[in-house]
Amino acid sequence: MLAIVQKDWTTLAPERQISLLKKLKPDMLCTFVRRLDPTELDISVLRWVAARQELDLGTALTLFFAFSPRRYNLLPKDALSDDLRARCSVIDVLCQRINCGFYIPIASRRMENPALVADWIKRQSENMEAGRKARWNFDPSILSPMLADKPSSPRVGRIASRPGLIQGLFTPLFVASRT
Repeated sequence: MLAIVQKDWTTLAPERQISLLKKLKPDMLCTFVRRLDPTELDISVLRWVAARQELDLGTALTLFFAFSPRRYNLLPKDALSDDLRARCSVIDVLCQRINCGFYIPIASRRMENPALVADWIKRQSENMEAGRKARWNFDPSILSPMLADKPSSPRVGRIASRPGLIQGLFTPLFVASRT
């Protein structure tokens, strides 16, 4: 499938990993990112991946949950080692960008396991009710496209593989207002 997969990815220098990722088309990048193990990558590669606007909401959430964030969600920031603190900073960025609508939901690239999102939202509500302060809280209205049973019906007419400038600016506003 991807030439990167055929190479021994983990032995490459972080700069080389990023240069290979830059060559991928958005669909291929999202497919590859969904298979990444964050524990095997350098923090600079993870930061680069999290900053990509080519990622869709499903891919960003898949990467978020690949970090196993539940283990660190209720821990104080100063209770983490420097390596974990750096990895958690990437999770911070993913959470902030998800909440502000940076990653666009694309019906054809939904999460493989949407139950993770539903469980996270449920636990988030339980934490708030119990007065526990969690590190990563999502806006449920932003995540609602990932929780829908069926993908939204396709629009009639031309469908772009990636939204244009205007659609990219306004889609998060409309997605956030749906409840």
